[in-house]
Amino acid sequence: MMMRRLPRMRAASDVIGAGSLLVLGLLYGVLAVGEGIGTMAETGAGFFPLVVAVVLVAASVTLLVQGLRGTPRGEPGPQDSAQDDAQDDAQDDADVHWWRIAGVLAVALLVPAVGATVGMIVTLSVSVLLAAKIMGVSRWTSAVILGVAFGAATWLLFVRLLYVPLPAGTLGLV
Repeated sequence: MMMRRLPRMRAASDVIGAGSLLVLGLLYGVLAVGEGIGTMAETGAGFFPLVVAVVLVAASVTLLVQGLRGTPRGEPGPQDSAQDDAQDDAQDDADVHWWRIAGVLAVALLVPAVGATVGMIVTLSVSVLLAAKIMGVSRWTSAVILGVAFGAATWLLFVRLLYVPLPAGTLGLV
């Protein structure tokens, strides 16, 4: 009986995760279109977020279909036994930290929720900082350096190199 429940639990967590990412991708897409996508010659602030949203939605739909069908993520080798698979599944389910998943999803929702108001670079920097702490970066200084570096790299790539205007927000920070 235990061997039958583990694959269902795995499939349920896959469906929940893929469904959450699908909703997040659709939200990003709607908000990106609201920012204006521009044209290929002159991209708007929402162009690259829309590209990310499309990729996220496509990947999420693929994972959601696999989860609903019960398609395994990897095929076991010929030397694997059913008992080894059941033990591996039990260990994988025990390793899931749902609070981390919920925390990272909450931080990801921070970007579309306040990015246009606070400023995209500031929001992305704070989001990366918070996600790093949630995922286990122990030192605050390391998380702050990671957040600032990500914000600087984003600014350099989009604003300076690609000439993509990002929402500056009420703070006037790109």
